[in-house]
Formats: sequence, C-alpha cells, structure tokens
Amino acid sequence: MSIFPLAQNILPKHKDGVTAQSIHVNDLSERHLDSFLSSVVDGKIGLAPAYDTQQTLTYIAFASRVHVLVIKLNTKSPNSKLSVQKRQLLGARIFMDSALSKYAFHMDKLCTSLFCDSLLRVVSGVDILSGLRKDRHLLSTKALSLGGKEAVNEIGLNHLFRNEESSKADQSIIAIQAWAAYQASLLQSASSTKFIDTTIFSEQELSFLAKVICDAEKLKHLKPLTMKNEIEDDYKVFRGQLTAKSARFSNRVRDLGSNQTLEIRFSTPSGPKVKSTKALQSVNGRSVRVNLPGAPKARGMTIFTQGREDPTQAEALCTNILILVIQKDDSFLTLPFVQEIWFPGSLNAKRSPLSIFSRHVPITFEARQLNKSQETAVKMILPNQSSKRLVLVQGPPGTGKTTVIAATVVSIMASSDEDRTTWLLAQSNVAVKNIAEKLADVDFLDFKLLVSKDFHFDWHEHLYEKIEGNIIRSDDFPTSIVAAERQLLGSRVILCTLSMLSNDRISRFAQLVPPTLLIIDEASQIQVGDYVPMLHRYQKTIRKLVFIGDDKQLPPYGQGDIKSIQSIFELPHLRKQAIFLDTQYRMPVPIGKFISQKVYGGRLKTVHPITSNRCCRFVDVSHGQEKRRGTSWINEKQGDMIISLARKMQGHSFRIVTPYDAQRALLENSLKSTELEWEDKVFNVDSFQGGPHFISYCFRMLSPI
Repeated sequence: MSIFPLAQNILPKHKDGVTAQSIHVNDLSERHLDSFLSSVVDGKIGLAPAYDTQQTLTYIAFASRVHVLVIKLNTKSPNSKLSVQKRQLLGARIFMDSALSKYAFHMDKLCTSLFCDSLLRVVSGVDILSGLRKDRHLLSTKALSLGGKEAVNEIGLNHLFRNEESSKADQSIIAIQAWAAYQASLLQSASSTKFIDTTIFSEQELSFLAKVICDAEKLKHLKPLTMKNEIEDDYKVFRGQLTAKSARFSNRVRDLGSNQTLEIRFSTPSGPKVKSTKALQSVNGRSVRVNLPGAPKARGMTIFTQGREDPTQAEALCTNILILVIQKDDSFLTLPFVQEIWFPGSLNAKRSPLSIFSRHVPITFEARQLNKSQETAVKMILPNQSSKRLVLVQGPPGTGKTTVIAATVVSIMASSDEDRTTWLLAQSNVAVKNIAEKLADVDFLDFKLLVSKDFHFDWHEHLYEKIEGNIIRSDDFPTSIVAAERQLLGSRVILCTLSMLSNDRISRFAQLVPPTLLIIDEASQIQVGDYVPMLHRYQKTIRKLVFIGDDKQLPPYGQGDIKSIQSIFELPHLRKQAIFLDTQYRMPVPIGKFISQKVYGGRLKTVHPITSNRCCRFVDVSHGQEKRRGTSWINEKQGDMIISLARKMQGHSFRIVTPYDAQRALLENSLKSTELEWEDKVFNVDSFQGGPHFISYCFRMLSPI
C-alpha cells in the first residue's frame, strides 16, 4: 500500500489538495473502503479503469473530491478464493450500492469489462460522454465535460488522456482520470442523466455486449500509432509548401484525424530536420499539399503520420448503439435477426413481425448451367418461407460463389415480385467490384455500385472500366430524393461495402431502395460484431440475410492476434446449417484433390482440364531470410528469384501474390527498376483473394520454366 499526493493540472481553478491511496486487491479490507467512502459527501464518485494490451481490466480507481483509491486487480490468479472474495467486497460496497452514482468517461466498456473479467454487476452507473452528444473520441468532448476550453488546461488534458485507458500509464495518471470523472459528474444535469444498471441483463446478453465492445477495442489498438507514408520521388518544396504524390494506397497520406499529426523528416544544408505539423492543406487522390515554412531547400523527404486514426462512421455508430442498449434506451437485443445470430434458443427469440417476401421466385438463369450444389444454394436464397430468413453458403475457391449471387439477382429481377430489393455487400471494394463484373459477364447491368472517392479517384479507376457506367461515387451522392431517382434510374440492385451502409449520405438511396434482401460476400472475413450497425439501422426493412464465404480461407482482420474474433461461420448453431458448394473449377485436379483431402474433408470435387502432377512447381530459395520492414516482412533472396521468373514470363499472363505488404512493395519496385511489366502484377493475398484468376495465375507462374 502507498499513499501519495496528486498534482493535477487539468483544472487550474481547483486548488484543493487531493490524496491518492494505492493498494492491491488482495490486501483490500473494509477499513480501506470505509476510509474512502467517508470522503464521499454528495453520493457521487468518479471511476477510471486501466486495461492491458488484451483489454483485461488491471486497475480501477475511485475518486471523491479530495481522495482517490487506486486498486490493482489480480490478473495472474483472478479466480483464487481470496481474489473472488475481494471482488465481491467491491461489488457489495461500491458497484451494487444504488445510493452511489458512479461516473466514468467510458462506462460502457467499464461495466461490461467488470462482468466479463470479474462477474461484477453495476447499478447507478453513468457514461459521462454519452450525455454530451458529441464525438466520443475527441479530446474536446472530454474538455466539454469538464466545463469547456476556458476551464481546462488543454496541454494537461492531452497528457492525461494520451495513453487512453492503458495500464502502461503511471498510477497517478489513472488516479487523476478518476478525479476528473468526479469533477465531470458535478456538471452533469440531474434531469438528463441516464443511469446504467447491468443487473437487468442476462448473462448471455452481458457476455455479448462485453465481447463486441472488447473485440472492437482490441482491433482499435492493432491500428498503428505511426505510419510511414510513401511518396513519389518527384516532390517539390516551393515557397513554404510541399507538393507530393502518395506512392501506395495502403499507406497514403490521408486527411488527418483529430489526434494525428504529420511528421516530415528531411535534409537541409545545415543538417537533418524534423517538422511536426497539422497543416495538411489538401489531399486529392494521390496529390498532397502541406504547408512547410522554413524548408526552401529540403531534400530526402519522408513523411510519417503520427497518432491513431479516428474511428470510422461504422465503428462510431456501433459504439453509440451499444451505449444506448446498455442504458436501456434501445431494443436492439430483442430484434429477431439479432436473436437468431447471437442468442439461439433464447426464450425471448421471436420471428420478425415483417412478412417475408410475398411471392415465390423461381430460378431464371440462362447464362450458364448451375451445378447441383449451386442450385441448392440459390433455392435456399430465393424462397419466401419464414424459416429461411437467414442463409449461410460456404464456397471453397472456384466453386462459384459469385455465380450463385448472379443467379439469385437475375432470377429476382426476372420475377414479378417488385417489392424485393437487393443489396450486395462485401468487406472490401475489390470484392464488391468482382460481384459487379460477374453481373456484367452474365449481361445483367441494371445495378448501381456505390464507391468512395478515396478508393476510386486517382487510385483504382482502372479496375472499374467494364462497369464505369454503373458507378455512383461518394462525391456525387445525392442530397435529395429527386437527385437519387435520377442516379438510380429505377434499379433495385445496389452494391457497396459493408462499412458504406453506415454512411449517412446513402440515406436517399436507402429510401428509394430499402434493403430487404442483403447478400454479404466475403462474410468469412468479417468479424460478426461488424453487423451491429447494419442490423440496427435497417431493422425495419431487412427481410432476409444471406452470408456467403469460406472460413477455411482468410479469417477476419485481427484474428491472428485476437483469438476471440469470429466470423458468422464460426458460430456453431449457424455453421452447421451452411450450404456447401461442392465443385470447384479453378484448380487443376491434383491440387484440387490435395486441398479437398487436407482442408475440406474430401467433400470438394474438381472439374478442370489439367490433370497432370506437373501443374505445380516449388522453388527452393535456400539462402532466403525474412527481415522485418516496419510492421511487415521482406525476403530479398526470394524477391530476386521471383524477379528472374517474372523476366521469363514477359509476354504471358501472370500475377505475383505475397502475404506481406512490404514484400509486395519490394517486388513491385524491383519490377520497375528492371523495366519489367509491373502494373497490376503484384498483390497481397487478402486483396487478391476471390479474383477470377487467383489460382490459375499462380499456377501459370509456377509451371515449368
């Protein structure tokens, strides 16, 4: 146990002395709690948690006006008899005391973590930031909760929250965060305060809330705090302004988030210099302009973005939805599709009051013959039976997942059921583009593809040449129904990424074409919590959900680091009812047979003209060594071998696929420097998966040289 004075500098007008006491939870006694609670004179306390890298609660601080109690939790043996007893003591004296109002800046995360990590419930909890109706991630929102810019020391506030709620921060920081939460409680209007009571939720419901919130936090912390932005060599510095072009989309210079700055490193005749600035004048496609006074002869320029990016609209919407749920201001947990996905067998489970589609739709698809498993999948998607509201289709590589989608869309549009509207979604822009191209290949062009300007303009316009007339770019999204009607031209089929469904600017499209049937491709790459915004926003229109993917291929982003991340295919009650597309046409027979036996339990059949075992070759690069490059990896010897193979493949159709982004950059630059074909030749596995020639290109490249 230690006692120390707190020197807060965030509220300059507060001169009262504050004392903090730090103690391990195993040493906690009634006496310590009596001492702290005796300092509570107004029934309010501030709380501040600290979490480790796995988002496990490691510290929690309780604050009154002049006293803070910081408790270190037992994360090494949390289930020991002593630890359980001490947690129960905290629960009885503080968390379950309805006479104590407990305030925290992120009470949504804290109260679900307390249940997840310690099985503790909370009554009379208050989420400070939700009462302000401002963006929660902004430092200015915390300043507003403490009285506004005039009342706070901005530098002190930034220092206080720069590590967010990390256990890496000093205990004094955690203590002052709790004291700040107490000060914020004094400014909360009693009439507008919404109290949180987690005792009203079942264990299943609280576990769901905790998992979605915790997974989102873990994914947020996987995002880099520093990113090197590659720029082309022909940058210019003239009259205090840097003009440059980003070289790669994945690490391009973007509009800065609220907590981000640009760090520009360069050489001058007087030596190396570093400038940190938020003076990013403009970003338009690849083009970047930055105000850079005092660097008229800068050379050797490198740019870094420092700080974590702001949450996306989808991430922010998910957070706000779950806070409303925790405050019992939203009935999201009772929605039929939510019940079916997350609460199987629940006594509260119910069917949607919305009738499913009124008419039966037969298969009408003459572009190509469907095999038996493809036909089964389409027949499961088209019916109007209420028992088939949620459908999963597992499709190994080359089994025709997009063919199933195309057959479904063509059949619906050929039917007399004009109430059916279809939204085709995927995690990535490339996957959405692939679906659009498949529709065009079967001569169906009555669709619209919504794409962000950031992805399309100056970066990927060449990918959309076949379907350019179907694109509506985000900088041209309508602000009126009339404008939306002109753009849609009566189409009832819309394609976009899952994240774009959370964009407020597509509301006009959704009014004219309400999402009734949603087909999600690449569903095995989407963590199941990402569906929360979609299910909430379109709860009044969704009649049927179809998830298409393959959990044997790429998992959701972050699953390698976060074991709790799941796709919809990893929910057992849904996985067991998935339809399996059992015939692949992409891989030569020997490889298809190997994949079938080793990955799909012998269930995958192959139809392919190549039957020889010579269809695949392995090259031994005996002296290759992987080296870290930033947050990724390169292997220079393997790169040399691939360039030599690429040289022999000039004039033939080939692609190079690598799992590492740094290796992709190395190979592309090597192709450029040796004056070989390089455009659209080198891809990461995750950006190339699902391309129509993914496997066949690899085999061509690996054929006998």
